Amino acid sequence: MKTRLLAVLALAAAVVIEAQTATPPRPTQTPSPMVPAPVTESVTVDITNIEVVVTDSKGRRVTGLAKDDFELRQDGVIQPITNFYAVDGQKVVFADGKTLTLDSQEAEKEAPRELKAHYILYIDNLNIQPQNRNRMFKSLIAWVQRSVGSKAEAEVIVYNRSLKVRQRFTTEPGLVVGVLEDIERETGGGTPQASDRRDAVERIDQSQSADQAMSIARTYAQALRNDLEFTVDSFKTTLNGLAGLEGRKVLIYVSEGLPQTAGAELYDAIQRKYTTASTLEQFENDMSSRYASIIQAANAEGVTIWALDASGLQTDAFTSAESKYIESRPSDFLSRQNMQGPIMLMAEQTGGMAAVNTNDWKDSLEELSKDFTSFYSLGYRSARSAADRPHSIEVTVKRKGLKVRSRKGLVEKSPETRVAEAVLSALDYPREENPLQISVRLDETKPYDQSTWELPVHIVLPIGKLGLLPSGDHYEATYLIYLIVRDSSGDKSDMQVKHETIRVPEKQLKIAQTKDQPYELKLIVRDGAQRLSLAVRDGATNQTSYFQKNFFVSSLPPVKKGG
Repeated sequence: MKTRLLAVLALAAAVVIEAQTATPPRPTQTPSPMVPAPVTESVTVDITNIEVVVTDSKGRRVTGLAKDDFELRQDGVIQPITNFYAVDGQKVVFADGKTLTLDSQEAEKEAPRELKAHYILYIDNLNIQPQNRNRMFKSLIAWVQRSVGSKAEAEVIVYNRSLKVRQRFTTEPGLVVGVLEDIERETGGGTPQASDRRDAVERIDQSQSADQAMSIARTYAQALRNDLEFTVDSFKTTLNGLAGLEGRKVLIYVSEGLPQTAGAELYDAIQRKYTTASTLEQFENDMSSRYASIIQAANAEGVTIWALDASGLQTDAFTSAESKYIESRPSDFLSRQNMQGPIMLMAEQTGGMAAVNTNDWKDSLEELSKDFTSFYSLGYRSARSAADRPHSIEVTVKRKGLKVRSRKGLVEKSPETRVAEAVLSALDYPREENPLQISVRLDETKPYDQSTWELPVHIVLPIGKLGLLPSGDHYEATYLIYLIVRDSSGDKSDMQVKHETIRVPEKQLKIAQTKDQPYELKLIVRDGAQRLSLAVRDGATNQTSYFQKNFFVSSLPPVKKGG
């Protein structure tokens, strides 16, 4: 059994207690005795943005609305809309009337980050049959060729009892199409699932008693529920990994649906055969709360779910030649409701849509593309008073006859949670923000014991970039260091968080602001290829700098020069 522990903080350098003990100014800095103290109030106010699509009674996009046309409620309380812009085709219109053309140089600097599209193609091979998947892929591939490009990137993730990222985010549609074509040649787990379900229905039809039939249904439902638990966990793992990715994120979920109640169609068949049998035990396999956790995770990470049901328009699943002799067959209507209900709810609650009961997914995918060229962004102030707490969101339009589509909830996250999630996701999705102007250096590793190595990490932080707050006869600045390491097999260390304080005498304030704060730590790592992700957050301003680095630890002795 492989251990997951790959990195441990072994020690940290002493924090500067007096300003005069700081290191000399870096050559690139120009000391200035007139630098004012960056004293900052510790109250953090953030803007929460909700993207909204508005359509008329015929489903056509409605443009030209203004901020005052909308009403936004959080937990039932109206929130003043402080930030607003509308996207209409290739232009962005702000509340003050300023307009940007998206292909202009000005837009490159001023356009909102939400205009960048991130598509996650999540192929659930465990809950889909290959023939249905491949038929739907024709529409999906054509959409990728039209939609992925400079302003929209996509990645491909496949689930079949384990998660595999088959293609990292790319703006090259050919790479995505190539992976989808490879997946078309794979079998997946949907066919055995369908065969097991049909076999269970046949056995129930041939059963001699209600107890025998219930035993068949119970065994099938418990096995299916076990598979669904892993499906839900993998879904949430994917969503949580997108936490630090900026911009709008859409997870395109390709499957044949997810059952609200595992084995519901079997219990329906039992009631049809044994009319007096009680099938209340089926509700023990209700998955509603687990699917609700997917919705909460998606809304927490700002991900919209767009569901594509690959089963399409079908006749009764039990009218095939091999099943024609089944007398007590379950209701096809009930079976479809059971499978489609959860994915429709997940899409609705996260601001997306679900394409069900169709053999042509083109229209649904085209509607998805329009979500990035015709929408409104409503921003309101959030004091972040309740950390990591879910909230309900409701957006309405004051004009009659118009329909709004947006996410129905969000999770108000603390700065600690947001940074920790960003550090974790930066293992896959790099972040380059460096407002604190930190510098990081990794030194050569040294043997620690027989199986691990010591990796020194040096961080330099300009004191002048920190928020120094008065405290008696001195000033204080706090900063936090977040760190995680992952190896080439995907195993990760625990997230490490270190809190540090700098104390500067009042008389030394101006000098201290021209100096650097060194911080040294040592990681205990195993050999092989690994990736480090860290962040430094200012405790007063919450400004955060990020850093990622790939490194390789070799167990071989270094080659001697000249040898």
